[in-house]
Amino acid sequence: MTLTLTLTAFYAGLAGLLYLYMSIYVIKQRLNIGQGLGDGGDDTLNRRIRAHGNFNEYAPLTLVLIAGFEALGAPALLVHLAGIILIVSRGLHAYGMQGGDKEWGRKYGILSTFALLLVLSLANIGMALF
Repeated sequence: MTLTLTLTAFYAGLAGLLYLYMSIYVIKQRLNIGQGLGDGGDDTLNRRIRAHGNFNEYAPLTLVLIAGFEALGAPALLVHLAGIILIVSRGLHAYGMQGGDKEWGRKYGILSTFALLLVLSLANIGMALF
């Protein structure tokens, strides 16, 4: 039997596009202020760097958990739900990292990412054992 993780591949592709967008967003600010390395004390650049880094800290593990969930036979609807939550939560977090009146996005992005990590972790453990 050949295992295909088609749904995970789709959401990994979307995550890759979001990561690329965030990378360009960081580079754009670097060019705007002439800062090649570090943040130079620029709050906007610091926020963009952290949003980009935070995505890189959470998205890969979450995608691995989604892949495990799919491989263990989770219903397609639930795999899609997990993928959508990943993309939306990381997008919300990045949006909220701009600060000001957008801070709510960071809060809800973090909460939904943590909830997704918890649910997927427990689901993978449960499905693998039982």
